[in-house]
Amino acid sequence: MSKSSGKSKLKRRHHTVPRLLLRRFADGERLIRVPLDGGELRLCGIADVTVHRDFYSMRDASGELDDTVEDLLAELEGKAAKVIRKVINGMWPLPIEDRAIVAEWIAAQHARIPAARAAHNEMADQLGKILIAMGGKPGIRRRLEEDATGPVSDEEVEALWEEMTDFDSYYTEMSVNDHMVSMGQSMKTAYEVFMQRSWGLCRFQRRTLLIPDHPVTLMGDATMPSWRGVGIGNAAAIIMPIDRRAAIIMASPGPDFEFPATTKVAKELNHRLAWNARKELFHHPDDNPLDGIELPPVREREMEISQLPESFLLPDGPASASEEAVAEGPAA
Repeated sequence: MSKSSGKSKLKRRHHTVPRLLLRRFADGERLIRVPLDGGELRLCGIADVTVHRDFYSMRDASGELDDTVEDLLAELEGKAAKVIRKVINGMWPLPIEDRAIVAEWIAAQHARIPAARAAHNEMADQLGKILIAMGGKPGIRRRLEEDATGPVSDEEVEALWEEMTDFDSYYTEMSVNDHMVSMGQSMKTAYEVFMQRSWGLCRFQRRTLLIPDHPVTLMGDATMPSWRGVGIGNAAAIIMPIDRRAAIIMASPGPDFEFPATTKVAKELNHRLAWNARKELFHHPDDNPLDGIELPPVREREMEISQLPESFLLPDGPASASEEAVAEGPAA
C-alpha cells in the first residue's frame, strides 16, 4: 500500500547527496555552496542543498507515489554513518563486514545521482529517435494501425512522420520506476567492482577537502585512449570523500593501504572532485580547498553523441534501403 494512503507522511524532498555526508563538510548544519555558473558563494543549510522533489518516488499499481526507495537509502546511510565514524576515529583497514556496508553505500551514491538518470534519459532519447528514423514511414504506419479502429490514411502517416522526425522538438525520458530498477542493477554491479578493488585511506591533518554534487569521482587511466571513456570497471582509481579531512581511494585489486596525505595530494584530489561536479560543490565555511583550482563549467550533458538521429533517416523503411544496396552491388 502506498504511504500516501495515510499510514505515514510521504517524504517528498530527497537529497541526492545524503545529509550524513554533507554534515561532515559543514559547520554544524551549514556549509558554503559554490555554484559553477559563476553565481555568488553562499552559506547554506545542509537541509536545503542537493534536494530534488520526489526524485526516488516510484508509482505503485494505483498510480500513487511510494517513497520506499528513500526509506531504504536512509537505512543504508544509517549503517554507513556508524562505519564512517569508526574510520574517522582511527580504524583502518576495515573488517569485511564494515567494508561491505561502505561498499554498498558508495555504490548507492554512484547510482543515485542526477547524472546517472540524465545519462539513461539521454541514451533512451537517442535510441528511441534512431529507431523512429530507421523504421521510416512503414514503422509510423504500424504504430498508428495498432491503435486505429479503421484504415490509416497516407496523410496521417505523413503528418506523424513529420512530427516524430522533428527531433529537436521533443525529448524522451524514462519513468522513475524504470530508473529505480536501473539504479538497483547499477548498485549491484558497482558493489561487486568496489569489493574487488584495494582501498586506500587518505587522512589529512591540516589540509581539507571539498565535496561535489556528484561525489564518486572516477580517475581515468592515462595509458588508455580517451575515446574509450571512464567507468567504474576501467577507472585507474575511484575517489570518494567521506569527510573534509578524509577520502577513500579505490585502486587495483590488492591489500588495503593508507595513502600519503600531502599538500600536493590534497590539491590533486580537490581538483578531481571539483571537476566531477555538475552544477555545484560545497565545503566547510572555514576551509579554502579551491585555492589555485580552476572551476569547470556547468555540465549540461552526460553523453557525447557523434551521430544525430537525422543521420539514420530512412523514410521508406529499412527494407527499401536493403533493396537499394543489393541493386547497387558491392562498392568498387
